[in-house]
Amino acid sequence: MNENNAKAYELRNLTADDVFPMFKIISKIGIKEFKACFESDEVKKMVAQSGKEGADLNALGMSVAIDIAGILMTNIGSCKEDIYQFLAQLSGMSKKDIASLPMATFFEMIIDVFKKEEFKDFFQVVSKLFK
Repeated sequence: MNENNAKAYELRNLTADDVFPMFKIISKIGIKEFKACFESDEVKKMVAQSGKEGADLNALGMSVAIDIAGILMTNIGSCKEDIYQFLAQLSGMSKKDIASLPMATFFEMIIDVFKKEEFKDFFQVVSKLFK
């Protein structure tokens, strides 16, 4: 971050068009690993309670997002160029600009994508496939 505590980037809202590069990245990381994110006892319990009063869907989305972040960190090298392209599309920056970001800013950007409400909503919907 710069001296004014403003981020060096701004991410637009995720749209349907963003699903395709996300799937490309997921396939390079390994779909089985992502599927495992939805099979934990914690996620199954949250999904089972999703229709009940007091269900915490934000917690479900965040739980899955954290698991996915861990998988991404492990396998990030295999999809470096795809991630640069995806972040460039979300931020309006070039791939070269993304590649030259300080490490902390780069990972902050990835985390900000995971924290986006649209990202959590997407994975909440996808998790219903594994009920």
